[in-house]
Amino acid sequence: MKIFAYIKYSLLFFAKHSGLYILIILQLAFLLLTENILIANLNSRDVLYKPYENIISHDGYYFMQPYASDGIRDENGDMIKTNDEILRETLAKLKGSYKLYCFYHGTLEDKGINIRVIDDTVFSALSLPLEEGKHSKNACLVTKNNIGLKAGEEIDIDGAKIKISGVLTDKTYLPDYSLLAAEMSVEQLYQAYSFSKDFDSNDSDMQYMEYTEIIAPYSLLKECIENGGTILYRSGKMLIAFDGPLSSEDMAYNEQVLTAADCDEPGWLISFEQIRRKGEIYRSEDFYKMLPIVACILVVTIVGVVCSSAMISARQMKKFKVLYLGGATSADCLLISCLTALVSSIIALALAAAVLKLGIANSFANELGFVIGVNNVFATAAVIAFAVVSFGIVPSVILRKKRLAANSIE
Repeated sequence: MKIFAYIKYSLLFFAKHSGLYILIILQLAFLLLTENILIANLNSRDVLYKPYENIISHDGYYFMQPYASDGIRDENGDMIKTNDEILRETLAKLKGSYKLYCFYHGTLEDKGINIRVIDDTVFSALSLPLEEGKHSKNACLVTKNNIGLKAGEEIDIDGAKIKISGVLTDKTYLPDYSLLAAEMSVEQLYQAYSFSKDFDSNDSDMQYMEYTEIIAPYSLLKECIENGGTILYRSGKMLIAFDGPLSSEDMAYNEQVLTAADCDEPGWLISFEQIRRKGEIYRSEDFYKMLPIVACILVVTIVGVVCSSAMISARQMKKFKVLYLGGATSADCLLISCLTALVSSIIALALAAAVLKLGIANSFANELGFVIGVNNVFATAAVIAFAVVSFGIVPSVILRKKRLAANSIE
């Protein structure tokens, strides 16, 4: 069969010019490695942004409810209004329909576990890298730990049996509505976390960070929260997203309502518009920092590949002429050349993948926040296509033109 002949000759071509092909393989591997590192770094920013992307695309606020201990009390210490009652009364005054995204937290002191409960919409969109297991909207995630919590096991939280579907890589980011910043970005809706971090003895967060963390969707613990459980508490910070666009007058009115709640201190808010603006900067800042360096690497690598391809083309001319004399067509030579290029590209891809895999195994990728996505696949395919064209198709095209020129002279 012809296909075996194509493979035979492509391997012979590769062996005959192995030095040049090894040079091309190393150049391609470096190019594949560089572009995938850049894209994976950009993906890590999207991993944090996407769970909130649809929410903050609406008009709305990141809102901090004013707190007076656990509510408002009279001079005798009797409760007048709880914080939940204050919040309901405040939200009832708002113009426009909205969705409230709350954050609940609690601690299982005897087990050394902190619990974070987020809205199902946010939880189902989480795609944080996992060390084992998978993402599931009907189960919780756990950080790397030394207390034996693994994917597939169950944990009891206030009487509710919850299955663990995955273990997060270390380091990771955890949803956390605690930070307040005048220049708020989506990044501030997370807390950087590492279970294996070496803590300074003066680190005020040391005891807190030593706890294993559980992330769970609200639906799994809804009954515990709504039936007066004693473990989970609502955070005073939340997201308020309005269903439709509001007029500037309605927005101004809503801001006045939220910042003048019935409490000792006014509420505090940041508009989604500001978070979106800062979020776009957050998503692209590394890209613009790295783009000049990557562009230089791409240019140098492409020039190197093209030059090596030209050298191979010059050396392959005689061999292609021999094949022509033996009855091979231009299409046959083209397929042989492309197969040789494809073999080189596959070797380069395997080499780059091995380096990336080694980095992930040594937690290097997690240190830098790498996340491999579908765009990595497309970019890799584009480089391989470029390789096949540059030193696969080009040599046979050059030969064909020379052959046509020779025939015209005759």
